[in-house]
Amino acid sequence: MRRRILLIVVCVALLAGAYLITTDHPRIWPYRHAAQYLLLQRLGRVRPPDATQRGTLRGVVRSSFGQPIAGATVLVAAADGTPFAAESDAQGRYVLADVPADSYIPVAGAPGFEDVAVRTLLGISVAAGSTTPLDLTLRPRPPADVTPPTDVILGDPQGWHVEKPLAASAIRRQISFRADDRSNQLTFLYTPDDGATTPLPTLLAVYPGPADTWESVSLPLAQAGYAVIAVGPEYALDLEADVDDLERVIDLAKAGRLPRADGSRIGVLAGSYSGLHVLRLAVRAPGTIDSALLLGPPTDLFELRRQFEAGTFSPPFGLDQALIALGLPSRVPERYWRYSARYHARDIDIPLMLIHSKEDEVVPFTQSQLLADELRRLGKPHELSILEGMGHYLLATEYTPAIGDLFNTTTDFFARTLRSD
Repeated sequence: MRRRILLIVVCVALLAGAYLITTDHPRIWPYRHAAQYLLLQRLGRVRPPDATQRGTLRGVVRSSFGQPIAGATVLVAAADGTPFAAESDAQGRYVLADVPADSYIPVAGAPGFEDVAVRTLLGISVAAGSTTPLDLTLRPRPPADVTPPTDVILGDPQGWHVEKPLAASAIRRQISFRADDRSNQLTFLYTPDDGATTPLPTLLAVYPGPADTWESVSLPLAQAGYAVIAVGPEYALDLEADVDDLERVIDLAKAGRLPRADGSRIGVLAGSYSGLHVLRLAVRAPGTIDSALLLGPPTDLFELRRQFEAGTFSPPFGLDQALIALGLPSRVPERYWRYSARYHARDIDIPLMLIHSKEDEVVPFTQSQLLADELRRLGKPHELSILEGMGHYLLATEYTPAIGDLFNTTTDFFARTLRSD
């Protein structure tokens, strides 16, 4: 009897262990990755790649119909985050040369196709002085399947006012709905307090924090002549559910369900962490928005991880723990890849303005520079402004000429990109 109970306990323990090691449950994998990191760090396995032992990865990228795909990006990353990437040519051929000898999980993607990660038991091995063949197949990307919102409630209009740094008044309404068995994040609609009913260009303001803590931005934008939809997604390691909610509020505007919000002219404003949401939205749902302005956005998580491991980047607010929780880029590159817009620049087909402070203490200004360089290489419409002074959030409690210039730059950009033709 005791042997039988012991056998049952061992089997349960093995099954539980296998589940903890393999599950993709969002409440479990961050802790698993953190534990793995601590172990591998103690063993000295998280280090820059060996520059003396290198090989080559090459192959052809094709569609599921067998056609070569030009302009696909193929990437592998070292344990410290150092990325090695290449683009496929007109025949779908790519070459990743000078890759440090190691085992990798390659990732790849192309406009109009689903991303793919090549997972095998031991990974794809690149040996020193040799070439590893690896052909890749990408499937067409299906339309995003976003559940429509239910129980949509538009709150009563309330007059609202702020004094600093820019004095402004507006009408505020709360937007509430449910989808996928969850309520949306705190969301507000701000419109000018002018008594008019004419439609206005819509600005979706995605803030790095609760929407009602950013009214010093929302109200002046509304007073300037915009219907401002303000939302502040919570910090998370997987952004898809919150990006779904962004699509839902956009759909409400396009359906004419939000007072004065012209659904045919939609721009997006975001800063810091919330820039990830907007860039993901632009890639995942092309044609949904007409332009975007991002302040201090992360654009290459591989590079951020590399800088962190090199000791040249010290993320505040516990963001170092978030990077660790994502897992090693060499073993679980998918989320680094998904939210690194630098490698999805071909998918971005809207006018994009990037504004970054050179003294940004949270996200290095080089993150905006990396994306701008890639957009420039591809001939994509974009503007880059690197500011002297100010800080990460580009905010001030009192009016300054810099705040006035930043506000005017923002409204000028959207006036140009959201014109009613």
